[in-house]
Amino acid sequence: MEGKKILLTLNPELYALLEQKAKSSFMTMQELITDALRKSILASQQPLKKSKAGRPMKIDDPYLEYFSRKR
Repeated sequence: MEGKKILLTLNPELYALLEQKAKSSFMTMQELITDALRKSILASQQPLKKSKAGRPMKIDDPYLEYFSRKR
């Protein structure tokens, strides 16, 4: 797995819980932590506002979304 390396300091109790979770999920610790971080970031992102057709709304005027009745 390629990527940036970081130093992560964990509480020994938390490390033990993560290790158990990784073993039960048949993952390595690195895969488990990467997956948890990815899911956390994706869950915290706000979804794009979509029109009735399911496509992102086209806004010609940048202030239209603030002064429009559609919300």
